[in-house]
Amino acid sequence: MHLKIRLLALLLATFITGCASLSPPDLELLTQIDDFDIVQQRQDEFLALPDALSRLKDMRTYAEEVAVLYGTESLRLGPLGSALIAKHDASLNGHLVLRKFYKSLDEDAAEFHSNWVERIKNYASYGRTGSLAKPLRALTIEDAHAFIIERGDSVIGSMYGENDEYPLVAYVLARKTTGEIEKVYFEIRSFERWRELTPDPGNAQPVDVIRELAQMQDNSAQVAYGIYLLENADTNPEQHDQIIATGRNWLRTASNAPNALPPYFLANYEVSQRDQGVSWDRVKTRYERAIQLGYTDAEVSLGRLYLQGVFSAPERRTGLELLESAARKNNVDAASALGALLMSQAPDEAIAYLKQAAELGEVRHRLTYVRVLVHPPHERQLSTTAFDWIAQLADSEHQDAMVLLAAIHAKGLFNEKVNIRQARRWYRRSVEVEPTDGQNVNEVAWVLATTHLKRLRNPTLAIKYMDKLMSNNAQARSWPAYIDTWAAAYAAAGDFRRAIELQEEAVAIAVETESEVKQLLELHLRNYRDRKALTEKVP
Repeated sequence: MHLKIRLLALLLATFITGCASLSPPDLELLTQIDDFDIVQQRQDEFLALPDALSRLKDMRTYAEEVAVLYGTESLRLGPLGSALIAKHDASLNGHLVLRKFYKSLDEDAAEFHSNWVERIKNYASYGRTGSLAKPLRALTIEDAHAFIIERGDSVIGSMYGENDEYPLVAYVLARKTTGEIEKVYFEIRSFERWRELTPDPGNAQPVDVIRELAQMQDNSAQVAYGIYLLENADTNPEQHDQIIATGRNWLRTASNAPNALPPYFLANYEVSQRDQGVSWDRVKTRYERAIQLGYTDAEVSLGRLYLQGVFSAPERRTGLELLESAARKNNVDAASALGALLMSQAPDEAIAYLKQAAELGEVRHRLTYVRVLVHPPHERQLSTTAFDWIAQLADSEHQDAMVLLAAIHAKGLFNEKVNIRQARRWYRRSVEVEPTDGQNVNEVAWVLATTHLKRLRNPTLAIKYMDKLMSNNAQARSWPAYIDTWAAAYAAAGDFRRAIELQEEAVAIAVETESEVKQLLELHLRNYRDRKALTEKVP
C-alpha cells in the first residue's frame, strides 16, 4: 500500500508544479515501483498456489541443468527456460535463459524476456543494497545466482543463513572479471513453502528447513547445515564427536560441487583445531581448491600459514605472493596484512597497501592508514580524501579519530597548516565523549603535559583529566603507564613533590614488567628529582 501512496504523491507533485512530464529520475523511480508491484504480485500468487512446493522442486531440477548448460549454445536451453516459466512466470532464471536462447532467433521474443529480466532485477533491488541488513530479493537461491550471472559476474560459492528480519537468506560470493570478490545477500522468499518439507511446518525453524534442503542435495544448504553442526556441537556434550563428524561430512559432500565455501570452511575448522593435531597437507589442499575456484580469502588464509611456517620453515616468498595475488583482486585483508608485513623493510610499498585497504575496507582500515601517516617514523602530509575520512569520523564523535584529527592540526599535516586552536578543541572533545576511557585520556593528557608546543601545552587540564580518570577507573589506577602520565602532568605544572610520589608508585608497580619499561620510568623519576619536566614533540 505504501508504494501506491508514494506513486500517487509523485503524480500529484507533478500536477501541482505544472510540469508537462516527469524528469528522468522520477520516471526511473516510477518504473521501479511499478516493477516492484508486478513481480511482488506474481510471486505472492505463485507462493499461494496449492502445488507451489512441487513446482519449486521441479524448478530446482531445471535450474541445475541450466547451470551446466548456460555457458553453451545448447538448444536444450529453450525447453528448460520454457519449463521454468511454465512453473512460475516471474522466474528470473527462466527469462534469463530464454533471452539468451532467442537472442539470435527471434528479436521480439528476446526483447520480451529482456524486459522481464529488467523488471525482476528492479524488484530484487528496490530499496535494498545486498547487505545482510538489506538483502536483495529472490524467490529461490537459483534466482539469486541468476541475478549475479546477469550482471556479468560469476558465482563461486553460496550458502544459506538468516538474520533477525529475514528467516532465510542466501550468502553468495560473486566474482568479477577482475577477480575481485563481492559478498551479496538475498532474501529467499520461498522459505514458507520450503517449510512444508519439515515434519512440523508450523513450528519449523530456518535450520530445520536448511536440513531438509541439504537432504534434497541443495549444495548451499549442505554448506550451511555442516557449519551449523560444527558451531553448535558443544551444546550437546554427549554426542559432540558424532555431531562434529556429521558436520564435516556435510561439508565434504558439499565440496564435490564447484562451491568455494565448503573446502574453505573445512580448512578453517581444521586450523582452529590445530592443538589437537592437523594434517597441514590436507589443509593446504582444501585452501588450494577454494583458490582454484576464485576465492581470494583462501589465498589470504593460505598465505598466512606459509608465513607462519607450518608446512616447513617459514616460506615468506610464497606467503607474500599469495597475499599479493589477493591484494591485486582488491581483497582488503590481503592489503592490510601486506601493509603490516612490509612496513619495516619497504614502508612506501606498505603504505600503498594500507591506503588500498582504507579505500576498500571499514573504519578500522582507514584509522590504521591515517595513524601511520600521522605518527613517526612515516609522518607525511594527508590527502584531502584521508583528511575527510578522519574529519567525518571525528564529527560523529569517534574518539580515535578526534585524537588523530587533533594531531593532524597540531603538526600541520593537512595543507601544511598548523592550527593549534583546532588541535586543542579536538583533544578536549575526545575526552569529553568518555572521560573514563583510560587509553584515550592517557594519550591526550600525555600530549597536553609534555608537548613542546607552548600554545598547546596545558598541564592544568592534563591534571584534571588524569585525576578524574584515576578516581573513576580502578584498572587505569593500577597501570604504570597511566601513573607515569599522571606524574608527568604534575611535573609540567611544577608540582614535583606530587610527581615524584606518583612516579615512585609507577616504578614500584612496574617491578614485574619488562626491564625497558622500568628503565624509562626510572629515567622520568630522576628528571623529577632534578626538578625537570618532560618535553617532547606531539607523537
